[in-house]
Amino acid sequence: METALVLGIGGVVLLVLALLATFVLLGRRVRRGRAEGRYQYRAKPNGTYDNSSSCAGGGG
Repeated sequence: METALVLGIGGVVLLVLALLATFVLLGRRVRRGRAEGRYQYRAKPNGTYDNSSSCAGGGG
């Protein structure tokens, strides 16, 4: 019973570490690709940045 518990917890920890390593490596790849111009940056990350003069507080 204790061996199964240790193996189960070890498997979950191993899975979490594998996912973490995968996402870290993919993030580094995307950042490097953006720096080299292979991937474009998003113009508006979440749609809240509007620097145009037509907004209500712009005084246009």
